[in-house]
Amino acid sequence: MKGFSTTKHKTYSSTYWVACYTKDNEDEPLGIHKKVLSYKPGQDKELLMLSYCNSIMKINQNIWEILVHQGPGDTPDSGDQIVLRLSRGEFNGSTQIKN
Repeated sequence: MKGFSTTKHKTYSSTYWVACYTKDNEDEPLGIHKKVLSYKPGQDKELLMLSYCNSIMKINQNIWEILVHQGPGDTPDSGDQIVLRLSRGEFNGSTQIKN
């Protein structure tokens, strides 16, 4: 058939757990959810997750910190599973959000 493209771009997916914390209670998450991230070859998964988490923090001003990890459950088995940490406060290794 003319005019119809049959070329399909391959997409991949990665699963992440996203835990959101408030400033008042940084020990217990406000909420934890699973994010299935779809991406194309060549796209940076961490940048896509950073953008996703930035949008969460912009929407909800009560969220003080976000931890993102990959693992079998909603709680990381070790610190090595944490792939991204965002905070409104400063700490070493943080991606700081400007209010």
